[in-house]
Amino acid sequence: MTWIILFAVLLTLWLVAVFVLSGQDMRNFDSAVDDVFENHPEDEQAVKSLVTVLKDTRAKASGTRSIKKALGVVREFADNISADLETDSEFKQVTCDGVKAEWTIPQNCRPGRRILFLHGGAFIFGSPLGHRKMSDQLAKLAQAAVLSVDYRLMPEHGRKASIIDAQIAYQWLLQHDVDGVHALDTLLVAGDSAGGNLALMLASWSKTHTKRQPDAVIAFSPSTDMTMMSPTIKSNRLTDLMLGEGLGLLSRLPAVARAWIGLVTLRMNPANPLASPVFGDLSSLPPTLIHASSNEMLLGEAIRYANRAKAMGSDVTLQVWKDQIHDWHLFNLGYGSANHAWREVEKFIHQVVPVAALEAPKSASNH
Repeated sequence: MTWIILFAVLLTLWLVAVFVLSGQDMRNFDSAVDDVFENHPEDEQAVKSLVTVLKDTRAKASGTRSIKKALGVVREFADNISADLETDSEFKQVTCDGVKAEWTIPQNCRPGRRILFLHGGAFIFGSPLGHRKMSDQLAKLAQAAVLSVDYRLMPEHGRKASIIDAQIAYQWLLQHDVDGVHALDTLLVAGDSAGGNLALMLASWSKTHTKRQPDAVIAFSPSTDMTMMSPTIKSNRLTDLMLGEGLGLLSRLPAVARAWIGLVTLRMNPANPLASPVFGDLSSLPPTLIHASSNEMLLGEAIRYANRAKAMGSDVTLQVWKDQIHDWHLFNLGYGSANHAWREVEKFIHQVVPVAALEAPKSASNH
């Protein structure tokens, strides 16, 4: 009788993992990439310098012999990524209906032009402060005020907290400008890595829960599938110098084990479309640009999202750069492929926001 009960329990756990926690089969969307770009000679030196910093940070974190202290080390590193930023943009703290955020206001900011930015960091670290390089770059390219959301992080909070904070900030931004005067003209949503996940979530969620969708969405090296079922989660483990050491450990586990670990750590079903945008309704999305690297573990998730969205009739473009580190737009800013990628972002912004509308900058007195 004991063996029968044990078998029934294990069978139930397996069935739930396969049919509830793993989401639908996405293997039909594993091919076709719109654009592939070659790497740049400057990239090697940029990656070499970054890898040295990453190794030092990991060594310092492991040397603490404490998960809490190690997380503190990683968060300190993440908060200082933009410490060397030199800019004439203004940064202003704000609270959006209880959610902390930071405005990035460029000198050429236009009234009514806004961007909601969600930072990366695996949902456990990262901040508007550490991602100022990205918010500043977006602000200047789009001549827009960028609202960078300081959403709640794991493990102090469940995964759903970041989703709720992103949704609240989006709703708030529809009604509020930097100076509290101008009506919303143009709205973009952008995010990198974990923040890319939140940006893509908002693209679908906003269709039925808000008065207005974004005019465009930009996702840098996004996570789209928290079930970790895409093929590159395993195949790119050794080539992903950023995520391979941590996420790579989970990739070695059986899919059933990953599914249950996801449920426990996220405190929600990893296949829920709010956590995994790839499983959502991807029809009627705003124009969307996704960047990913051929080396990163999340490549397959970007491919699946883009191909499924296009199959459902949405205007989504996926551009892949060869041999880049995950989120190279942030970490290698100033070097070859990162600069090239940002030029593609600028082109995209000018496609969805007419160039003529970008010509007249906002006066300094307006911010």
